[in-house]
Amino acid sequence: MSKSEGFDPLILNEKTEKIVVDGNKRKYVQLGRSLRFYGGTTSATEVGCNLRCKFCFSDQPVWNPKNTGKFYSPQEVFDGLAKNARRYGHKLISASASEGTIGLQHLYELLDLVEQSEFIYILETNGMNIGANPEIATHLAKYKRLHVRVSIKGCSPEEFHTLSGAMRDAYELPFKALRHLIDAGVSCNACVMASFSDKQGINNIKRKLSEITPGILRSLEIERIKQFPKVRARLKQHNLIPNKGVSCVTE
Repeated sequence: MSKSEGFDPLILNEKTEKIVVDGNKRKYVQLGRSLRFYGGTTSATEVGCNLRCKFCFSDQPVWNPKNTGKFYSPQEVFDGLAKNARRYGHKLISASASEGTIGLQHLYELLDLVEQSEFIYILETNGMNIGANPEIATHLAKYKRLHVRVSIKGCSPEEFHTLSGAMRDAYELPFKALRHLIDAGVSCNACVMASFSDKQGINNIKRKLSEITPGILRSLEIERIKQFPKVRARLKQHNLIPNKGVSCVTE
């Protein structure tokens, strides 16, 4: 990956892992809350991300991981998710608010538990790690009760850099991640943060995705932010104005 203005998310990933991962344990804020997405799901709140998206609804889990949350084992996380999911009849479980592929040992052991359960796990990722390392996709292919949701931040390298602060070259990583996942036979879909994009940008990214496989457009999600107070303040600080459109919470 060539050098460009902005931080390298893979280097930030390594630094973050040292803060939020301890052996097979990872930091979380909570282990089971009900969300309305996908018709009802139970999600845990992870700590630690390898991007710094200015529109992100997450606050302390991303921006202050050292002083946020506490460490939980895969079994503790699964038990917390399962308890809430069974209480409300949810079949889908996930973790959100940060990057799902930080701490691979923890993730794999959690997925091992999911594989023996009645649940489907939605892995929320920005695709940085999977794009850089196809072996992750190969490992994920062993899980049949898994779906991976790859979130693309913006419709161009420049937009990605502006929104996330990361180097422009890293914009290609989620597209590589989707290729790796599809090649490995992993259930996956793409979603695009488009609150700062125009129609031409969205059409461009649809063409780019269709080059991976045309069928991916059938499950493409176009995300638009919801301006929570801290999100609104952060956007104002960086002079970012979302396009008008139907809002949906990106979590």
